[in-house]
Amino acid sequence: MENNKIRIGTRGSGLALAQAELFKRALAGVGGETEVVVITTTGDRLQRRDAKPDTLTKAVFTKELEEALLAGEIDAAIHSAKDLPVEMPAGLVIGGVLNRAPVNDVLVARAPLGEILAAAKPRIVTGSVRRRLQWREKYPDTEFVAVRGNIDTRIRKLRENSAWDGLILAQAGLERLRPDTDGFIISVLPTDFIKPAAGQGTIAIQCAADRHELLRQLRLVTHRPSLARLRAERAFLSAIGGGCHAPLGALARIYDGVCLHLSAVYYADGEPAGIRECVTGSALRAEELGIRLADRVFAKV
Repeated sequence: MENNKIRIGTRGSGLALAQAELFKRALAGVGGETEVVVITTTGDRLQRRDAKPDTLTKAVFTKELEEALLAGEIDAAIHSAKDLPVEMPAGLVIGGVLNRAPVNDVLVARAPLGEILAAAKPRIVTGSVRRRLQWREKYPDTEFVAVRGNIDTRIRKLRENSAWDGLILAQAGLERLRPDTDGFIISVLPTDFIKPAAGQGTIAIQCAADRHELLRQLRLVTHRPSLARLRAERAFLSAIGGGCHAPLGALARIYDGVCLHLSAVYYADGEPAGIRECVTGSALRAEELGIRLADRVFAKV
């Protein structure tokens, strides 16, 4: 940190820059000065080459940012929490999170959701195993098309391919970036239909564990309920052994300020139906609830 200015490391995509701007505004509200440092990750380079989805693990989108943190080249790194691996390099922590955005997935489509679901064999665009398995469980005749790239690229490809009926995206990303969706109908998918990825909709701020003054500042902008929800979901993800392409969804909600309800769906190898379980307890014991939920899921595998 030079001249008390916090250097924010971020990827250079439109969505990543929009998220960095939200963090900048939050810090400005508590008197923090910032500058944005754009870092190109391995994942960005692979996406530009239209790499296969299975090669794009979470780490390829975070490695260079984490290396810059450890080298002292930046002070904080901004991540979509769902893209942040549960195992982080020694010395790095999640220092804070912003208020969580909507967690749902949405369908960007050429027709209303009901019409698409009633079609004989709809073609849905998504590279996500989590989304495919949950959708196919209820609508087994669906065909899926795996497409990578940033949000604008995927919407452009949908527009160019009239045989594709719809594209699944995270609602949070769509709202933060506000891409051109003119001519499409956007339908929010209920979480009991498509349960989100762990951390979906959450902006996580990563920094070095020994940056005590910075951590104090990050606490000032942290939304406590969102942090408890993220801790529960990531604890479940870690305990279950979930990675970027793990066939699972997880969602924590907080009621009455203190009660945390954590639910998940997990697809065992070769099983068409997901295992669904939930736990409820104190938000102060978020990680314990995540581990307990993993135990319940494992008991059914």
